[in-house]
Formats: sequence, C-alpha cells, structure tokens
Amino acid sequence: MDKEELKRLKARVIELLKSTKIDGIDYFIEELEHTEYFTAPASAKGHLCYEGGLMVHSLNVYDAAMMLKKTFMAHRPDIYEKISDESIIITSLLHDMCKADLYYRRRNAQVGQAEYGFRDTDLPVGHGEKSIIRLFQMGLDLTDAEICAIRWHMGAWSVNQADSEQNKDFRLADKLYPLVTLIQLADTVAAKITERPATTI
Repeated sequence: MDKEELKRLKARVIELLKSTKIDGIDYFIEELEHTEYFTAPASAKGHLCYEGGLMVHSLNVYDAAMMLKKTFMAHRPDIYEKISDESIIITSLLHDMCKADLYYRRRNAQVGQAEYGFRDTDLPVGHGEKSIIRLFQMGLDLTDAEICAIRWHMGAWSVNQADSEQNKDFRLADKLYPLVTLIQLADTVAAKITERPATTI
C-alpha cells in the first residue's frame, strides 16, 4: 500500500472519529497520533500483515458494520435503532487498539519468516480488555455497550468454555447490547470475507 493511500485512509479515520462529536475526541485523536495505529499491521503473519493493515482492517470492520445495520434495519428496527452510528464508529475503528504498538518490524527476516514480531507486554489480560484499558488510558470515555462490544468482539472465540462465569458474562453482554453482536459479525465479515486472499481453484 503506497503512502498516498495510507494518508487517505488516515484522513478518513480521523474524519469518522471527529464526526462522533464525543467530548474530548480531539484530545483522543492527538493521543492516537502518538501510537502506531496508522502504521501497524493487523497481524504478525496473518491477515493484512503490512504497514497500515490495522487501520485498513478497522475501516473494513466499520464498513461491514454499517452495511449490516442498514441491511437488518428493515427487519428489526426495534433492535438496530438502538445502535448509534457513533458507537459503531468507536467500536469498529478501535476494537483492536491493543495492536497499535504490539508489533515490530523484524530486521533481516529470511524468506518464509514472519515480517513482524511481537513486543513483550507486561499486562497479562485478554485481547479485548487490553484495548479497553488502552482507550481509557488515552482519555476516551466508553459507554457500557461499547465496552462490551470491544471486550467480546471476537465472540465465542474469546470465551473459555470451561469458565462458567466468563461464559455467563459473554451471553449477558450479547443479550443486553445488540452492538456486541453487530461488531462480532462485522469483524468476522471483514477478516474472513473482505480480507480473504484471492484463491485459485
């Protein structure tokens, strides 16, 4: 992806975040500029493993979430009218915030090796929790629905089935907040359909 395209996508992210008009959003965007959010890959060796991949994935999740909301609004307006566009922007663009400074580019990687490695972290909590903590540290207020959507954005993949309390929490969050289901679906659509590599049969 060339530098001009990265600049265009960055401008779109900033425009979307500003459109929420959330208190302190300008301060948050300044903080975001001090992270690697706009340049980090989405993964070390999987999907969108290139400069800007995290930002591309986040925008793909946003686009999928808005498409899903529009599609299902006609069938269940009672549910989807409860999901604000502002919450979709915040949760889709920032659900993977913990990845913003997670990767480093490997030097002298050999052919077939991952281009990126993982930085050690001293915060041994889950993927969704790290993103929420990071966002709070950066001064962003989140609603309960947004917290739950980010925490559980990987759906059942982030639930330890042997942990009955965690299982109960996930199911309750999913029941209380339709945003949780919407972001799970959008994340899956982005990663498994929009970003699916071209294959030959």
